Amino acid sequence: MNEKELKIILAEGEGYNIEFKENFDKNLDREMVAFSNSSGGRIILGVCDTGEIKGISITNKLKSTILDIARNCDPPITPDLLRIKNILIIDIPKGKRKPYQCKDGFFIRVGTTTQKMKRDEILKFITTKSIVHFDEEINYNFDIKKDFDRQKFFLVP
Repeated sequence: MNEKELKIILAEGEGYNIEFKENFDKNLDREMVAFSNSSGGRIILGVCDTGEIKGISITNKLKSTILDIARNCDPPITPDLLRIKNILIIDIPKGKRKPYQCKDGFFIRVGTTTQKMKRDEILKFITTKSIVHFDEEINYNFDIKKDFDRQKFFLVP
C-alpha cells in the first residue's frame, strides 16, 4: 500500500475489510480475530471513524505490543505492519486455521462491525466453512449389528 491507495481507502471509509482506530486499543485482538475469521482486512491506527488523519506515535514498543497481541490469539495470527508517515496499518490475512479466538471469545466481521459469535454461530461456522468434513463426523445413530454388512466389507473383486 502506498499514500495514494491510503487516500482512496480513507475517502471510502470503514467497511467489511477496513477498521479505523484513532488510538491503540487493548481490545485490538477482537478486530484481529474477526478479520481472520472473515476475509482478512486492515486496521488503520491514527485515523478517526470519519477518516480524518490524527496520527499516532509509532514506536518499537507499540509494534511489539501489537505483534504480542496477535501471537496470543488462538491460533496465533501473523499480521504485517506497514507505516505510512504517522499512520500504522495492521494487515490481517484471511485465516487458514479458522476459527480464531482471543481472550474474550470468537469474533467475526458483520458489515462494518465486529460481532461476538454465540455458541450456535460457532458450530455453524465450523460446519459451513468445511472445517469438519462430512466423512469425519460421528454418526451417533449407527448400530454396528444392524448397519454393518460384513460381506460387503470383506468383498474382494
